[in-house]
Amino acid sequence: MVKSFNYYQPTRIIFGVGRRKELGIWAKRFGKKVLVVVDPNVEKFLSQQYQEMLDSLHSEGIETIVFDHVIPNPTLDSIQEGAEVAKREKVDFVIGIGGGSSIDTAKAIAVAATHEGSAWDYLYFKKEPTEKTLPIIGVPTTAGTGTQTSRVSVLTNTEEKCKSAIASDNIICKVAIVDPELTLTVPPAVTASTGFDVFTHCFESYINVNNQPYVDMLALEAIGIVIKYLRKAYDNPGDLGARTKMAWADTLAGCCLANVGTTIPHALGQAIGGHFPHVSHGQSLAVVYPAFLDYTVDWAIERFAKVARMFNPELEKVSDKEAAYALKQEIVSFLKSINLYYTMEDFGIKKEDVKDLVKHAIEFPDNRVNPRVPDEKDLEELYLKSFRD
Repeated sequence: MVKSFNYYQPTRIIFGVGRRKELGIWAKRFGKKVLVVVDPNVEKFLSQQYQEMLDSLHSEGIETIVFDHVIPNPTLDSIQEGAEVAKREKVDFVIGIGGGSSIDTAKAIAVAATHEGSAWDYLYFKKEPTEKTLPIIGVPTTAGTGTQTSRVSVLTNTEEKCKSAIASDNIICKVAIVDPELTLTVPPAVTASTGFDVFTHCFESYINVNNQPYVDMLALEAIGIVIKYLRKAYDNPGDLGARTKMAWADTLAGCCLANVGTTIPHALGQAIGGHFPHVSHGQSLAVVYPAFLDYTVDWAIERFAKVARMFNPELEKVSDKEAAYALKQEIVSFLKSINLYYTMEDFGIKKEDVKDLVKHAIEFPDNRVNPRVPDEKDLEELYLKSFRD
């Protein structure tokens, strides 16, 4: 019997090679003046493609105001700066072009420019942004965060050393233009980090206690793609076929995020990113994944086994429990194959930092939807097991 569930995905997805050139066509319905929130690396490494997008907007009579003060792990300060530009220029909508940081920044600016206070006042546990939020278009240049199809924007408060998120249907992108050609210049290290993020979004949605059949289908499809194509994109960045597959997996992962969501690793990882901004989101997940898998496996044997057999079909010959227990080694081997296997020491994190990390990690609702729900002591143990000794 199929369980009762809700599924909502209002984003218009424009997918395919070269589709960036249609940006103006899809944008014109939202107004005549746009704030383009762009990663400086896009201006530098994708200058021709970026100019094509600006030309597309201009050809439809849309005035562009460019905000390129985008940084990894977007901060409240940079978001507020962009919001002030949006308000001063009276823009009609916002476009985020770049990796997850650019699109998350665009989403938060769309909120901060139309509401009292700052974006930090609209975190998921405070108050929800309203329909006054400016319309948002996402144009991803990495295959990782899925933010172009999710209802989340992640931001960092440097004063509080805290990373958190806005979560609302009102910040879902109206349009996502997913052009795999825009990912061809992503370096291998970023390809690995963002690509593993795709896997985590899908795997955690699949084992989440709120799992549902439609998202299960999307998650398993995307997981299969990551297993087959991430290493190819990592080894050969110019492989457009592999890049296209990963861009599609990332888009599916965002739909999983929007309707089910992540579990313990994202709570642990967000705390790491808030305290240690030099650690990328994908790295913060990779470092805690082995400990998380050990902690959770007995509470999700069947689903762990299913994914383990996707990594290694030979596991069809063994019991579900054996296959489930094999998943950790399959994922560790996968991480090592893309140079994404770490311990906490690799990032300069010390055991004495763990208490502060736990204080932030325990606040995330992601913990409560894991098959095994942790308390503070459990989270502390998970961090400690992520050290070499």
